[in-house]
Amino acid sequence: MIGEYCRKYRINKGATLKELTEGGQIKTLSAFEMGRSTNIHHLEPYIKLSSKHGEENSFMDGLLTVIRGGLNGSGN
Repeated sequence: MIGEYCRKYRINKGATLKELTEGGQIKTLSAFEMGRSTNIHHLEPYIKLSSKHGEENSFMDGLLTVIRGGLNGSGN
């Protein structure tokens, strides 16, 4: 759910996994986006991307909405 939100945000901004990893492990970030990793530290590149676009608050608001939805059982 969180990874999917991050993936959609990244794609919407036209960024590739390679650009987000800055030479790091693309597979690891891909796993996060696909829900196969729950490491909270994987949020950092997406927060940096939102900062680059001046959208930190809207990104975080969307993230909280996704988290709240998951906690309420909606999954979205």
